[in-house]
Order: sequence, then structure tokens, then C-alpha cells
Amino acid sequence: MEGPRGLRPEELHSLRELTGVVFRPTLVDEYPQLFHEGNFENLRVCVDAGRCVSQVGMTTRRASFFGCSVQVGCIGAVATHPEYRGQGLASRCFDDAVQKAFTDGTDLLLVSGNRALYRRAGCLHAPCGETFTLTAEDAPPSANPAVTIAAMTEADLPLVREWYRREPVRFLRPAEDYDRAFACGVVMNRPSQFLVVRENGDVRGYLIVGQRDGEARARVAEFAGDRHALLAALPAVLQHANASALGWQVPGHDVLLRALCGDAGLSGTPATSPGTIKVINFPQLMERLRPRWEELLGMERAARLFFHQRNNDFTVRFGDDELAWDRDTMTCLLLGAPDGEEPPKIEASRELTEALATILPLPCLWYGLNYV
Repeated sequence: MEGPRGLRPEELHSLRELTGVVFRPTLVDEYPQLFHEGNFENLRVCVDAGRCVSQVGMTTRRASFFGCSVQVGCIGAVATHPEYRGQGLASRCFDDAVQKAFTDGTDLLLVSGNRALYRRAGCLHAPCGETFTLTAEDAPPSANPAVTIAAMTEADLPLVREWYRREPVRFLRPAEDYDRAFACGVVMNRPSQFLVVRENGDVRGYLIVGQRDGEARARVAEFAGDRHALLAALPAVLQHANASALGWQVPGHDVLLRALCGDAGLSGTPATSPGTIKVINFPQLMERLRPRWEELLGMERAARLFFHQRNNDFTVRFGDDELAWDRDTMTCLLLGAPDGEEPPKIEASRELTEALATILPLPCLWYGLNYV
């Protein structure tokens, strides 16, 4: 048995067979952002006699949190052949992927699942704003005949990329991410329609709408652009999808869209992240976000914050005051507790408590095209 190690080019056919058995024969084609030769080192595999028998797939991208650049890994397509289960191969591949991500400078991992394997490794659900739904029976949230939708073309991609670059919390995507997703037509595990939103003929944003064959409900996998125009376009999107309901998720930091949905008479329900999240380099993450802390706290107060990690113990220091927590508790504090769960109680000085309450939780980073 070899591995865990990166996939070799000649092993792609064997990996396709593995994912075909565990998931579906088309999986490799549906995720070109994951299964391309430039990413083979991030496909951590165990190989037996030339046959891929276990895999953890990963991509890495920079992401922007209000202008602060961090590095994020996305993990998915985790598979072990049925004949090799029970040997801990998936756990070995997962641990190997985490170590590689850490060595490569990654701060956070987004994992598209909630298996016990991930929970044992400290992957937790996090709140991610609210989910809204528009049904065919609902009154349109807006009546603006100047707003129209049309199928996206390749010529629209530069404008689409520009609208996404204006989002305050986003992945820093190379152009290839858009090209691969547009050519593939699958986003967040569903065949998707790529729609451009125009107002008086000018592009105001875009929507990517996923819907499986036979599904009555469609969902927005990604959006970016003018919130007024996007909301006004949703009744036409619902009709275009021939769906009985259209759902979309509004991250907590998107105050404008959430308010517009409320003004339109739409009620949201608390939502969690699409997968689970693991913090793998706590002090590096917090230092990369320090410009944000300076915005929120001021230079002098932010300068008194220090962060440390030793194995699964995380520490925050504010001047002479120190707060130490285990990995899972600190992760919950960083990301926020999902609806219905009790958030960690901060037992520290007033200054440290106020500082943490001001800078946390972190905003939710939405997958969209980067889902694997």
C-alpha cells in the first residue's frame, strides 16, 4: 500500500473508477476545479498495486475577508473503495491533507460534509446567515420591468468576475475557476443555469441557479451584484427554472440584502454553513486578519491582541490578560454557534471580553463555484 501521497497523472483513470463506485461515474467531470493536473498534489490518495483505493480531494485558494487575505482549503470527494473500508485509510488521507494544507500556509478548511471523521478532527458547523424562499404563490418581492435575466455567455464572464470581485467576503479566484465552472455547468453538486441580471440593458450582477432533474425546488448557488436588481430578478428566475420554490442564502454580513428581503415581506430562517469548517492555523489566521481588528478596535487596542496555538490548545492574550481554550471551543467562538446551540461563555476581563465580542464571529465564506 502506497500513500497517502499526491495523485500521479497516470492514476487519474483509477481515481475515476474509485469515485464512480463511491459516488457516480460523472463526478470527475463535474468538478474540473478539483480533478485537473495542476491540482494532483492536493488529491491525497492511497494506492494498492496501482489501484486508487482511498482519496481526499482538496483545493486551496486565497480569500478576502473585508480586504484581509487568508488562505482557505476546500475538501471534498472523500472516498474509500468498499473492499478497503475499515482500515482507517480515509482518516490517514484526511490527516495527510490537513498536514499538507498547514505546510502550504492554509488557515481554514471548508469540508463538504459532517461525517464523524471530520467532527473528530475539529470540523464544526457554523452559522451562515439566513435562508429565504420565494414560492410560485408569493407576491413578487419587486416589480421592476427594467430588470431582466438572460443566459450567461462566455462574453459575459469578464463582467461576472468584476461583480464578484466587489463582494466584501469572497474567494480570490483566478479566471480559470469561472471558465471551468461555466464549461462544466455543475455548481455545488447540481446542474446549474448561469444567469446575467440586467437593468435597462446594463449588467447589474449574476445568479447561478442549481436544480436537479425532477426537483421542484431550485436554489441559488451563487450571486453577486446590485442587491436591488438581484432581488427584483428572482420572480423571473423562479419562472425560468419552472420551479415551485426558489431558495437562496444571505450571509450574516450582507445587511442590505437581508433588509431588502424583509422589506419585501420575505422571512428568513437561520442557516448553517453548507459543510463544516476546521481552523488549522489559528495564530496565522488572526494575524492575517489584524488589519480588520485595527478597523474595529483601533490601532492601540488591536496591538494588545496576541494569539497562540499549541496542538489543540488555542490562546488569546490582551495585554496581561489571557484566555485559553481547547480547539473546538475556540473554533465555536471564532465562527459562532449555530442556531439552537449555546455559544461559549467568555470568562475573562472586561477589556478582553469586549474586544472578542467586537471582532468575532468571523463572517461566513460562501463556496459557490469553489465547492468540491
